[in-house]
Amino acid sequence: MKQQLTTLALTSLLAISGCATSGGARDYSDSLYLRGQFAWWDALPEYKVKTVEPGVYRTEVELKADGQPYEFKFGDANWSSGSNCGYLSEKEDEVVTLDQPVKANCSAVFENFRFTPPETAVYGFYFDTTGDVPQVYIRKAE
Repeated sequence: MKQQLTTLALTSLLAISGCATSGGARDYSDSLYLRGQFAWWDALPEYKVKTVEPGVYRTEVELKADGQPYEFKFGDANWSSGSNCGYLSEKEDEVVTLDQPVKANCSAVFENFRFTPPETAVYGFYFDTTGDVPQVYIRKAE
């Protein structure tokens, strides 16, 4: 009996550790939204991200260039911990400029990114998880 319990415990431990290490990268396409002032911070279906390539997600929004920055984040519908992505460093990552990646912190609370569009246009907002730290960048849509 003691040997059976030991074997069961060892099997359970191996199963648990195997699950923890073999999960791979998280797929955000089913839950992540671009959220910001342009949407009253709501998780709207039109701002749900889509996979561009493995680990890279994108959505588009039309922004007016009035000289004021738009605040935004990437987050799920419930602002869940681990899915509430704002800037990592206030000095280096808070302000996003076109085609310049900044680092994201997905345990953010009040760390909103800021982007001032240079012209009224449709912009692609990207969330890139392919590196060690998630990155956010913006490109003018074509």
